[in-house]
Amino acid sequence: MSNPLSNSPSIDIDDSIVLFVGRLNYYKGVEYLIDAMSSVDGTLLVVGDGPRRQKLETQAANSDASVKFLGRVDDATLEACYTDADVFVLPSVEPSEAFGIVQLEAMAHGLPIVNTNLPTGVPWVSKHGETGLTVPPRDSDALASAISELLTGDKRRQLFVENARNRVLEMFLEDKMIESTIELYKRAI
Repeated sequence: MSNPLSNSPSIDIDDSIVLFVGRLNYYKGVEYLIDAMSSVDGTLLVVGDGPRRQKLETQAANSDASVKFLGRVDDATLEACYTDADVFVLPSVEPSEAFGIVQLEAMAHGLPIVNTNLPTGVPWVSKHGETGLTVPPRDSDALASAISELLTGDKRRQLFVENARNRVLEMFLEDKMIESTIELYKRAI
């Protein structure tokens, strides 16, 4: 199967690829990720659209960061993004980000995660030191450090990759989630 990104001259897939997928709104924290990318040796692919896109594109254009905005993409392109990426980042800054299902998609594709320590399910989905790294919200330096560590730390990165896939298989497949929900109801009754 051909890789849609391979045919795009605007995307250098030889670079390390940091991936963000989501709606570009106030609670996603993409502005902190763009700031962080100024200190990271790699390219940020931003998949998604939303009310903050123009402002974020302007920020990226005025920075030293390598950032490509792909907008909304078809399923084949999204699959290629997950396949070609080296690290997935969910830099959310507000509790409005309750879970971050895109983390599960990334983990299922074997990507280590960098997420933020919100008082929600975000840091529960991808566990710090197990499937990725969790950093404080609104901290571009911490994001940059965590991303760089995952791009250069081969042994730790590989452990996170394996743990991420296993966590999805053990906890988040449909039958596992149904089973755990039934158990929860049984205990409540």
